[in-house]
Amino acid sequence: MKRISAIFIATALLSGCGGPHYTVTGHYGLTPGDSVYLLGSGDEVLAAGVMDADTTFTLKGRIAAPELASLSDRYATVEPAMLFLEAGTIRIEPRNGSGYRVTGTRLNDRADSVYRSCAALDARLRDEKLSGGNPETIRAIASERDEVISTAVRANNDNLLGAYLFRQFQSSGTPAGVRERLAEFSPEMRAHPILRGVLARIEAVEKTAIGQPYTDLALCDAEGAAIPLSSVAGKANWVLLDFWATWCAPCCREIPHLREAYAAYKAKGLEIYCVSLDNDEAKWRSFTSDNDMPWINVLGIDADKQSTAAAAYGITSIPANFLISPDGIIVAKNLRGGELSKKLAEMLE
Repeated sequence: MKRISAIFIATALLSGCGGPHYTVTGHYGLTPGDSVYLLGSGDEVLAAGVMDADTTFTLKGRIAAPELASLSDRYATVEPAMLFLEAGTIRIEPRNGSGYRVTGTRLNDRADSVYRSCAALDARLRDEKLSGGNPETIRAIASERDEVISTAVRANNDNLLGAYLFRQFQSSGTPAGVRERLAEFSPEMRAHPILRGVLARIEAVEKTAIGQPYTDLALCDAEGAAIPLSSVAGKANWVLLDFWATWCAPCCREIPHLREAYAAYKAKGLEIYCVSLDNDEAKWRSFTSDNDMPWINVLGIDADKQSTAAAAYGITSIPANFLISPDGIIVAKNLRGGELSKKLAEMLE
């Protein structure tokens, strides 16, 4: 969540000039006099207000069509509350433990029902695992949870809730499977930015599949020097394109394996092109300096805290890597642990 600027606050005065009325009200973890903001999906301010003496708030406006929105304080110090902003009165109340319950309108009530069903199944799954439960029982509970999501997506394939649930929980399958599911949505929803984004991701996955030529990247190192991927890929080198971040524990556990492979095969033509997805550039600089990472290290986060580099390769989770042959073809993906050295031995020895 971005810190809210005066420019974004000013947009609240200009937003909501047409369409049905909405009201967002309830409790939101702030104290009387604190400012509360309703943010659109692009972090633009849709409405702003102040917490009342009884620690409630009320925000009002107009909206042309339902959209994803969230509540935030000015400096994003309180957990945001995600909601479907639509006509009607939307109530926000803290849940026991963490998070918020959002109710009062059609999409939010449907979402609340899905979340409560999933939470109950998550609790059963957690208890079963902690008690050393039967693997078949664990799989059955997980399958039941998946079916709750699938049923909700199918029942809402003509609205924002279905698109959101699909993107969050069911869009990481095979490209063919995802395309098949996308076809079940109404034409209007397939044109929505959420599902267009899902389609763009699977197109990137297809474009960077094994057997496809690599996609070039133009990123900068810690000194600000531009180092294109094409400066090493397709130049008679074997190149490992690796996506990672300092906050990703599994990524950090892979570094010794990268170091081992680099030491063994650099002289035989291996180069590593490490793309960090860190938002904190200073932390990334410090980490790469302190942890013996002698290969190419570049930052893959744009000025708006997005990553066109990750999007180009369809990355939704890290660590992720791609082994590129000397002729620029992707020959392997997601080599973990000793798999990298084993694959390089197969190719280079």
